[in-house]
Amino acid sequence: MAAAVDTAAAALAEEVTWAASAELTWEVLAEVTMALATAEVTMAMVMAEVTMAMEDIIMAMAMEIISVTAITATAMVARITRHTDGRTPAPIER
Repeated sequence: MAAAVDTAAAALAEEVTWAASAELTWEVLAEVTMALATAEVTMAMVMAEVTMAMEDIIMAMAMEIISVTAITATAMVARITRHTDGRTPAPIER
């Protein structure tokens, strides 16, 4: 009878140890999962900020190109027309 009690006690102790180990594993896994989820959200936010900054830079560059193009076009027209005295008659008025 004593051997059966010892065997049962050993089996119970082994089961309790396994259950405690499994619970600890699940707790650690939950903490790691939460840390990874937090890191993923943080990374997504950083990537969104970088993307918006890049869009702002590209828009600013595009506006600068448009501005330079407009100034250049205006300067070209002014250069072409500066030698003209007064109003230029239309071809049908000549």
